[in-house]
Amino acid sequence: MPSLVAAARGAEVTATDWAADAVELLRVNAERNGLALRCEVRDWREPWRDRFDLALAADVLYERRNVEPLVARLHELAPEALVGLAGRPYEDAFLRELGDAVEPVADRVVAIRFD
Repeated sequence: MPSLVAAARGAEVTATDWAADAVELLRVNAERNGLALRCEVRDWREPWRDRFDLALAADVLYERRNVEPLVARLHELAPEALVGLAGRPYEDAFLRELGDAVEPVADRVVAIRFD
């Protein structure tokens, strides 16, 4: 959803998910809404070469094993990230890992700034 909203607001978007079905659903939704964005199957556990102005993530902490890779990828991808939290059990570990880089900006949304 964040990818679709960002694209609708005029952002150049690269949307990713590890599940090919989710990426295909995103492509279909973008097309139905007349939105242009790049969709790719990617894994948080693998390094990426891409760099962006901003990283958006929502409800991405399904498993404990994703905490450290997500922190590493966000740090690699952009100087700033906005992350939507969904009440998953591993979100506290994620926030502790990031420490002072985290700033709450809305209910269940945090900004992360990497210096």
